[in-house]
Amino acid sequence: DDPSAGSFIHKSPTIDHAVIRTKIVMTVGPATGSPDVLQRLIEEGTALVRFNFSHGDLDEHETMLAALRQTGRIGQGVALLGDLCGPRIRLGPLAESIAVRVGQPLTIHRQEACDSGDRITTNYPRFVDDVQVGHRVLIDDGNVHLLVTATQAHQVECTCTRSGVIGSRKGVNLPDTPLWLEAVTPFDFKCVRWAIRHDFDYLALSFVGQAKDLKPLRAFLETEGSSIGLVAKIERPEALAQIDPIIKASDALMVARGDLGVQMDVAQVPLIQKDLVRRCRAAGKPVIVATQMLQSMIHSPNPTRAEVSDVANAILDGTDAVMLSGETSVGQYPALAVHTIRRVAEHTEAYLRHADVRPPKSMVQADPQVRHAALARGVWQMVHDLDARALIVASQTGLIARLFSNLRFHVPIIAFSSSKRVVRQMALYYGVVPICLDLPADGDPAPSIDRTLIRHGIAGQGELIVLVGVTGDRSEPETIDGAVVHTIGQTRNISA
Repeated sequence: DDPSAGSFIHKSPTIDHAVIRTKIVMTVGPATGSPDVLQRLIEEGTALVRFNFSHGDLDEHETMLAALRQTGRIGQGVALLGDLCGPRIRLGPLAESIAVRVGQPLTIHRQEACDSGDRITTNYPRFVDDVQVGHRVLIDDGNVHLLVTATQAHQVECTCTRSGVIGSRKGVNLPDTPLWLEAVTPFDFKCVRWAIRHDFDYLALSFVGQAKDLKPLRAFLETEGSSIGLVAKIERPEALAQIDPIIKASDALMVARGDLGVQMDVAQVPLIQKDLVRRCRAAGKPVIVATQMLQSMIHSPNPTRAEVSDVANAILDGTDAVMLSGETSVGQYPALAVHTIRRVAEHTEAYLRHADVRPPKSMVQADPQVRHAALARGVWQMVHDLDARALIVASQTGLIARLFSNLRFHVPIIAFSSSKRVVRQMALYYGVVPICLDLPADGDPAPSIDRTLIRHGIAGQGELIVLVGVTGDRSEPETIDGAVVHTIGQTRNISA
């Protein structure tokens, strides 16, 4: 709980994250264990709640989910994201941590050849077989560097090239070694079943290297009758060579800068981030920028200026969402960290509004399922010229809402759907305020829309909005059917 937060934490309106267009992903953990803290995090603008299955067990996640549901906000524009461990290589258990210095020799043993915690092992069965002399072994997010100097039948000899402390079950990166790993592990499938049972909205798959890595998970979800969306985490250099097929095969992308910065030259990561965001925008897929956004706020109530600039630049790049990890899961100031992200987003988005950034044609024509891309761009111009209060779209599948989100409107996109799942999944889309509402099939939907917008404080009597008609459902692709200018509270619509 933030010791200094109570005096200034902003209390947002009913639909809190409508204040900003950029979506905030918040990771739960020991620091977010109470419903009161979770409520404050959501009030500050959290749109997606991330459960990191790499930490804690499913019983602990069950307890956290129960506390989260006590807030009453899941399903009301707040979605659940489960982050699968994937084939993460880790050290085996150690009786105690080991401090190593540059030049110190170190031996890593084959796991099955060891029967105690006194020797260094890994959970990767082929470790001793696959690493070769000259390969790097990076431990604990690169805090410790080892260089392989010799290999034997049951062990690998290394020399320390960067000092640090080796602890039990710390992560291991092998940037020079081709790996033979299943994309989805048995533990991942256990977590997937748990996520299906608890009605999660997205699952993030770690260490995706190519599009086919997503296939077993997609097939399993289809077999289970689940429409959970898949987020491909980009953490490995080999994924960059296959990035366009990966984007096409996924429902969203996560730029996981932590492992990227370990696996390759950290100086390349900012440009990779910009390129991945650009490619997702061109493909019409949401993208999340993640890892160390406000890392110093784990222990400090104040972010560094560099961190604030990093968040702002991710928004300027065009990301749909930014993600907080340790800042909220184990940090001392979780609500203040979300508050900081929101404040940065408010100022950055205000700059974008004044900069009058118009969507390029390529962004409009990206999605091959949409046959009315030119009309979408026309709607953007209509909203801009009329200074409309909001854009309203009834998107049963979320497809049209995603298309408009990609155009980066400077007003809220209010997306109605009668599907609770679709409403929650639209929480990831930039600028979209999803609302579960079954609009009347016959007659004028405007009165029902007016009442909803007024009740949520989105628009008031006499304000202009633009209504977009949509045809299609899950049996056929959604298409734009036209646009209407409407004044809240008036019964007469004017076609445009």
